[in-house]
Amino acid sequence: MKINCKFDSKGIVLSVNEIKYALEFPSEVWMNFPIEHKKIFADNYAFLKSLHLPRFFEDYEKIEYKTSFPLFKSQIYNCMLNNLAFSADVDNASSAEYIKGFLNLEFGFNGYKKDSLPDYKEELQEKAVVAMSFGKDSLLSYGLAKEIGLEPVPIMSVDNDCPVENKYKINISKIFSKETGTKIGLITNNTSLIHRPKYWKIPNTEWGFGHLITEYVFNTMPFAHYLNSKYIVLGNEKSCDDSYINKEGYLSYPVYDQSSEWLLELTKFAKSMTNNQMQVISLIEPLYELAVLKILHNRYPELGKYQMSCFPDENEYGKHHYWCGACSKCARIYILLRANKILPKRIGFKTDMLDMKHKNLYSIFGVEKKEGASVGYDTSGCGRDEQLYAFYLAYKNGAKGKLIDLFKKEHLHEAKEREEEFYKKFYGIHKSKTIPEHILTKLIPIFKEELGK
Repeated sequence: MKINCKFDSKGIVLSVNEIKYALEFPSEVWMNFPIEHKKIFADNYAFLKSLHLPRFFEDYEKIEYKTSFPLFKSQIYNCMLNNLAFSADVDNASSAEYIKGFLNLEFGFNGYKKDSLPDYKEELQEKAVVAMSFGKDSLLSYGLAKEIGLEPVPIMSVDNDCPVENKYKINISKIFSKETGTKIGLITNNTSLIHRPKYWKIPNTEWGFGHLITEYVFNTMPFAHYLNSKYIVLGNEKSCDDSYINKEGYLSYPVYDQSSEWLLELTKFAKSMTNNQMQVISLIEPLYELAVLKILHNRYPELGKYQMSCFPDENEYGKHHYWCGACSKCARIYILLRANKILPKRIGFKTDMLDMKHKNLYSIFGVEKKEGASVGYDTSGCGRDEQLYAFYLAYKNGAKGKLIDLFKKEHLHEAKEREEEFYKKFYGIHKSKTIPEHILTKLIPIFKEELGK
């Protein structure tokens, strides 16, 4: 398998066995990015985007790169390695076999000439670019960044592997821009199909999705440079640190590349490229999902109304609405909203997710592993306790439905016994690893005010 990656006047052109895929930026953003940084971007992007491919094709054991040895090869390799146990769990495969196969891969680079760190002369300011997906996390991150004076600019990636989702997001982004007077930076990403099994006509697999957050950081770095912004803000909440020991005894992270541990590695990337200035942070790192939704819709209702968090390309129901109403992500968000006394209709839900037919979409009732209907985080069981508490709060708030009745029958006793524990955890303000102290001191009073601490 032969991989190459070059930069041109529009962005990056990645090729896999001579088939080309483009990543394009606004011309003024990309042209302003230093040439030395473009070279490092291309070399590392090639490795990041193709590292998973040999697993898709059993007859490949080696990748020949026509690029230089990537500066961040070790970190990218370890990120993917830490995602393998969970990928195997989702695929009902052997973690040991996944890891063994990955460790046996061979990589060849063009002369093994390693990139050197570029000189960086810009003086970055206390400003931020925010990776914007219009999910609850990115919307709250934008609201917080604006309130504390980071002058945030939202950056959205239009990826070619999710045309239905793009249709909805582009429409929402236009409304958002018009109503808020905010310009959104756009990336046209035609490299996303590379990690989609269906594109390569192979059976579905979780393998290959462990690099997405790292990719977002690379893609937003030219914007951060162009806007003189010191911070790249991601929406990684506390649950992103959740892990478990799987049946083979391996530590499994549902979203390792969204963990605070990996965010610290991403900051190494950014700092080393910018003379120790640029940082990758998450303003909502101390919060669980219940707290995120409460703060978003209570403090920034004008932002909360734009929320969409489903993956509508994954099943037929998503063709009709941006909340498909038939996946575990929709179910999880629905009950978290009801727990916080937020009517799901306010953000566009058209489905009663408390109907009995949705039982197998919830962790507490044993979510089914079903393509297009279940998200890996939900099937992992990591979010089970937060969902249990959310059902309890929804029940206390007067929510009605067959699944509320089932919850009372099967789980009410446990929820009552653990109520204090759940409250401290899921509405608590936890320690942060990635937020600079001077920013954290501005955020904590906001969190305390909204969470009643």
